[in-house]
Amino acid sequence: MKSFGVFSLLLCVLAFANAKDSDTSSTEENLRDLAKAVHEKLNTTIFLDLVKLGDKIKEKCPDIENKMENTMDRVGECVEAIDLGSDTFCSLIRKNFVKCMKPAVELAVGCMPKESKDIPEMVEKIVMAMIDTACSSTVEEMLELLNPCMMNKDFSLQFPPCKDLRDTFDQHRNKLPSKAFTCQTMPKVRRCIKAVLDDSCPNQLTKAAHMKMLDGIDKGLKEDCDALNTA
Repeated sequence: MKSFGVFSLLLCVLAFANAKDSDTSSTEENLRDLAKAVHEKLNTTIFLDLVKLGDKIKEKCPDIENKMENTMDRVGECVEAIDLGSDTFCSLIRKNFVKCMKPAVELAVGCMPKESKDIPEMVEKIVMAMIDTACSSTVEEMLELLNPCMMNKDFSLQFPPCKDLRDTFDQHRNKLPSKAFTCQTMPKVRRCIKAVLDDSCPNQLTKAAHMKMLDGIDKGLKEDCDALNTA
């Protein structure tokens, strides 16, 4: 769950990037509606808290909307300049995602406090790890990530590892995550997801697909997290 939490944090910052001045308020409202829906389903306020933290980021960068149009113009120009050639879809994403998202990542970094400035790049690595994993997987494996068996239980209360994860989030609900917090929390994410899989998803392919994605994310963050352990 933490991978989604961190990713959502960057989305809270970058969501404004997908909105012009005229529909910024609508985008913010959609984020809040999504957070409320997740809260009702998972019995956790973490996504609501992330929206609030997104508001704090906006407070730190009060002119963020004024910068967004230029930022997304640069992203759009980069995407439009991609030469399709004979590359596969996966090759195109691998070659261009980091390059084209650079302006948005730089904007996000500039709006975060010192202890959280590594987070946008870590999110970028998580996304690339998920892309690499998806591109090396079968369609059936990827569809199993959407298997409803993962949503049949209460993540936060029924399983001790998930309760531990929720408690960790609750303890940091008023803080933006740091690199250290992300690395320390990832093993808890793994334990929570595994607990739900073992209880609710009897199909081995479903379990393998989720663990493969987690393995990919762990690999994507390994260099950053190992550096913390040796510092």
